[in-house]
Amino acid sequence: MTNIVLDSSAVLAMVFGEPGGAKVRTVILSAQHSISISAVNWSEILAKLGQKNPIITAEKLSAILPGVLVVPFGQAEAEQTAALAVVCPSLSLGDRACLALTRSRDATAWTTDRIWVTKPAGAKLKMLR
Repeated sequence: MTNIVLDSSAVLAMVFGEPGGAKVRTVILSAQHSISISAVNWSEILAKLGQKNPIITAEKLSAILPGVLVVPFGQAEAEQTAALAVVCPSLSLGDRACLALTRSRDATAWTTDRIWVTKPAGAKLKMLR
């Protein structure tokens, strides 16, 4: 079983039917992977959905993402995320939280954010588009 950490952009691509979103849906429905998301990214997704599609609540999002574990963001995660700001200052807090979780779980981050491939974050990446 492989470990996958979803970035906000990957989940939003799935929800909005954007390129790369079908890959996310397929991996979630396969139930053959351990899939997680940082609570910071969960918050980002809910905020964006509140702006663009307020019909999708946190409960509905959970139903759309069966089996996806939302990982709490505590002090250790905050420290790892802050450390990434030194080597990747142009990445957002959410991006760095996803990458920190990816590193701590020895996982692969799934994202649509192409800028990640240019940053020395020390995490495995899967670009969805």
